[in-house]
Amino acid sequence: SDCGRRPRANAGDGVGLRASPSRQRRRRDRRLDRRYDARWAHLFMLSFLAFVSDWVCFATAANPGAFEAATGRDAAEIIDLFLVCNVCSCFLFTDVARAFGLRRVMVAASVLMTLGCLLRSGADPTSLPTYDCIRLGTALVGFSQPFFQCSPPLLSATWFGARERATATATALNANQLGIAAAFVVGGLVVGDDASKLPAYFMDISLASGAATLLTCCFFRGRPPTPPTASAARAVEALRSADSADEPRALGLRYPVILSQLVRIEGFNPSLAAFVCSIGVTNVISAFAAEALQRAECPPAELAAVGAAFQVAIVVGGVVIGAFVDETRTFKRTTLVCLAVALSCVVSLGLAEGVDQHFPNYVVVGVLLLLGAFIGPVQPVNAELAVEVAYPADENAIEATQQLSGNMASALLVPLYQALAGYDVNFVPADAPHGPLGLSKAAGGMARAASGAGRPDVSTLTLLEPGFLDLDRAVDMRGDDILLLLLLVATVGFFSRAKFDLVRSAVDEA
Repeated sequence: SDCGRRPRANAGDGVGLRASPSRQRRRRDRRLDRRYDARWAHLFMLSFLAFVSDWVCFATAANPGAFEAATGRDAAEIIDLFLVCNVCSCFLFTDVARAFGLRRVMVAASVLMTLGCLLRSGADPTSLPTYDCIRLGTALVGFSQPFFQCSPPLLSATWFGARERATATATALNANQLGIAAAFVVGGLVVGDDASKLPAYFMDISLASGAATLLTCCFFRGRPPTPPTASAARAVEALRSADSADEPRALGLRYPVILSQLVRIEGFNPSLAAFVCSIGVTNVISAFAAEALQRAECPPAELAAVGAAFQVAIVVGGVVIGAFVDETRTFKRTTLVCLAVALSCVVSLGLAEGVDQHFPNYVVVGVLLLLGAFIGPVQPVNAELAVEVAYPADENAIEATQQLSGNMASALLVPLYQALAGYDVNFVPADAPHGPLGLSKAAGGMARAASGAGRPDVSTLTLLEPGFLDLDRAVDMRGDDILLLLLLVATVGFFSRAKFDLVRSAVDEA
């Protein structure tokens, strides 16, 4: 009989000794390291939804003239409306996702997006619906997008292993860039400036949205049968034991309370700043890439292809750098390198798009692609970094905060960037002959930039060189490029001083 016998020792535990609680916990965590192949299908579905949503947002970025000819309105107005609706939806995402679960919100948001696409395209592939219908459809898609953009960190934490999360998050977050690439390829190369092709083009987007919705409704699941990591298991336990009725709320929502807690966590605000900087730079460049490349004398036939290649560079850079961070866990160092490279690229592009310098076309295109490959990955890397430092905070709330802040900044940057494009800042050496300092209208050489962009005369602001430049001759940069330059400099300065504790990784490796 085994009755009354001392339990047999487990291998490695020591003769006749029970396993310690910490060792038992580590064994349990190792048993939890079960990953399901379905995780890749879920990553694809979420990425597909994000792809379509940004295709809608930037559908006319490569051919704004065709949209203006068809509707009599500026295409930038639609992009700004989309971003404003996105911001409003971000406030609700955390509470809605918590109340209904990941599967239900994905299904509902995908249906809402398809309804918005149908309002934009109408039922007749030969004519566009009214502008009010296009605005309403755009608003619905903008309202649905945060449910795709805010979910990648939660999907990664729920379905993927500890060494896969940054790559998975990068793939899903940057899938929207492929949607922008589709806008340049299909909108730029197929539609071009022919307004009569817009109705069929919008109908194609509706069909893509319908396909994504069908996949989501049939196959998307909220979580795998068993959690893949210790932190995922503890998140499930915490969700089951939590009493939502007792959680503090403001204005009936949990999110404002969670937000006030997040901004007090050490390391969260710098990761938020880096995320906002990245999404702001990529959004405004995507919205005005064609115009900026025209200023740099890029041949019109190449505009759509280069714009699409910029988006692909963002995706490839995100996957490669995300995989590197998965292996090395060097979130801060990698972010600083990416921001430094992006800063040098913006300086180079600013000089190329000015009036005084003339860079070869291949240099301009190469620098633009390099910028995309390094500024794009800052988003997914810092989405994961924010989850790491704020653990066990709600991943939905973290990503909602980042997307809300990023799209709010983009909504402000788009009109500001557009306005500052009408100014050329000319820096002249203090010891060299120069004209009067200050602001002047339509200085010499501006005809090329004005005619290429279709804008009125560009104003010139002549300034003495800052001391740190030490110029030999006058150089100029457009105001919109200087805006991005200042944004990057401020972000690098703020982020570089921060300290980050990878709390979630410590839990998984304990």
